[in-house]
Amino acid sequence: MSLKHRNWQTVPHNSDARRFSHGLSVFFPAFNDALSLPSLLARMVDTLRRVAADYEIIVVNDGSTDNTAEVLEDLRRKYSPWLRVLTHPNNQGYGAALRSGFAAATKEFIFYTDGDGQYDPAELELLLTKVTPETGLVNGYKIERNDPWHRVAIGSLYNWFARRLFRIRLRDIDCDFRLIRRDALDPSRLKSTGGTICVEIVRSLELSGSGVVEVPVHHYPRTYGRSQFFRVQSLANTFVQLCALFFRLVAIPALTGARARSHGAHPAARGEFTFSPRTVTLMVLSVTALSFLTYGRSLRLPFISDDYIQIQLGRDYGPLSGWSTLFQDALYRCRATSIVLTYWTERAFGLNPFVFNLSSLLLHIVNSLMVFALGLWRPIGWRVSAVAACFFAVSQRHSEAVVWYAAAPELLVFLFSIASFLCWVHWIQSRSHEIAAYTGALFFWVLALLSKESAVALVPLCAVAVLAGENRDLKRLWGLAPFVLGTGFYFTLAALARENHLHFNDGTFSLSAPFWAVVARSTGGLLWIWGLVSIIILAVLKASKWRRLMWIAGAWILVTLLPYSFLTYMTSVPSRHTYFASAGIALIVGAAALTLREWSLAHKRSWMPTLAAAIVILHQSGYVWTVKHHQYARRAAPTEALIRAAARSTGPVYASCFPYSHLVAEGALKLRHIEAVFITGPAARNHAEAIDFCNEVAYE
Repeated sequence: MSLKHRNWQTVPHNSDARRFSHGLSVFFPAFNDALSLPSLLARMVDTLRRVAADYEIIVVNDGSTDNTAEVLEDLRRKYSPWLRVLTHPNNQGYGAALRSGFAAATKEFIFYTDGDGQYDPAELELLLTKVTPETGLVNGYKIERNDPWHRVAIGSLYNWFARRLFRIRLRDIDCDFRLIRRDALDPSRLKSTGGTICVEIVRSLELSGSGVVEVPVHHYPRTYGRSQFFRVQSLANTFVQLCALFFRLVAIPALTGARARSHGAHPAARGEFTFSPRTVTLMVLSVTALSFLTYGRSLRLPFISDDYIQIQLGRDYGPLSGWSTLFQDALYRCRATSIVLTYWTERAFGLNPFVFNLSSLLLHIVNSLMVFALGLWRPIGWRVSAVAACFFAVSQRHSEAVVWYAAAPELLVFLFSIASFLCWVHWIQSRSHEIAAYTGALFFWVLALLSKESAVALVPLCAVAVLAGENRDLKRLWGLAPFVLGTGFYFTLAALARENHLHFNDGTFSLSAPFWAVVARSTGGLLWIWGLVSIIILAVLKASKWRRLMWIAGAWILVTLLPYSFLTYMTSVPSRHTYFASAGIALIVGAAALTLREWSLAHKRSWMPTLAAAIVILHQSGYVWTVKHHQYARRAAPTEALIRAAARSTGPVYASCFPYSHLVAEGALKLRHIEAVFITGPAARNHAEAIDFCNEVAYE
């Protein structure tokens, strides 16, 4: 294309002005831009001859599939020795092209813009006039974007979202018309291969402390080719890369206390993790993203076995009129909060498995944030609790409590117990609002007792908080008196109802059970594998400063597993019952992560914590998505098959094998409004139409 065909405006210039006194590298990333490059380079060369004394031009051919290579070879011969051409053997992405350009540049200042001709290279002269000794970046911003409306809308949304997510002050991140001082940017630290590299570049330059200047520039319609960015797959990839960039540049450094190299950097960039609205927002976003990453697939699962019993309990006991009957039931009054929650969930949204599953996941997100709130306790601190919360969010060990709605009591007892514990911690650490804090501790503890019997574990945990605290004010132990008396009264009521209490009579619970062996096996299973890896890291790196935290975590695990260690139907505590204890493992992982971070920075291996975090997240979430999801789907299969069989049947449904109780089967049929007789047992096994509802996961 000749110059007269490119409708660039005339750029005013001062013929008496001195040339740019610094060396200038100019480069263009190009992909299938054969038609626009000739006029673009002609305009660039004409401008550089006028405004710069020392310059070079580089074009990065990012695996173009048109005749860009041939065009560039002709141009190289024409503009030799100023023009150099770099060629990628295949298309590696916009970010990779920029990284190659930065790596090849040799001058003090680097200017780049795109090879599609949507910016006028002659306007570089405007940028050069803004350079001062303090300037690190001169960035153009589009006076008016000349693109189709949908590209303008998507670009504006991307710019708005990226600026707020990364706290970037520059008004137009997406304007690739930049002049950069070479020593203000370390190209070796750029990792992005896609369009998100612009965010990485701008954020790095803003945090470097260098001066940033913005200059209005013209933006022209694209004459040839098609943008590679505004495609569905590219947009999806960009979103994923933006999230990954957020975790790498913002979340992980903040959570692990990473220090920026520049002393003039913003406090957030220096890794000074303090409790503030920004860190709370950061944690909410991180924990929510990690929780959905791990458990999002499970939202589509149907109800699983005891879910039907839980929903029926909600119908029977959830309304206010059923509360008196509920509190006469020795077993289910200890599940009152989950029963009431179930009642109101069904009343608001109907019998929709997705909504019930979502409510469990939202509770898990809140509980993960409660783990973060444990940073209020000084022996733990915010940095450890932040990493612990993220690990807790993705941990697959307690997945049953999150995926199986009938395990909602485990989520609620955790929520109210931690809320009570935090109030207690405030009471022993601070002399402000003492009455409110102590009252809150008692109030949330009562709610915890109405959620699950394991709430009694809070009493020894509160004692640990006093004994392991910085002040160790033993007089505060007297504050446990109401908790101890309440625990005694709680179990007295259970003992008085022993004859009618289901778990005292169905063989699932026994005070003579070998609880120490159960605790030992369960602790080992809970530690595997990342808890064990964390302990090894702490031991090998001799992180003695975490010794008190390790004792706290060990006591936490022991105390919260003990109430479940008297169960007789398994040799170790079921995974849903390890939810409370998992917080102890998360604290150990948090301490190990910070230790690894400190070691890696000291040994100039800053990539190690990021790699370790990625491995842990992929392992935990991947295991839930594959192995665990299959198991839960198979556990839900028998009741789903029963519902389908009963809906088709005109008579009784016979089961040669059904893995759950008759109560589950009847509940499933009743809630689905199917009137069918369900028959199982020896008589049904020999029936000609008997159906086998069992599978390799759910069996008798």
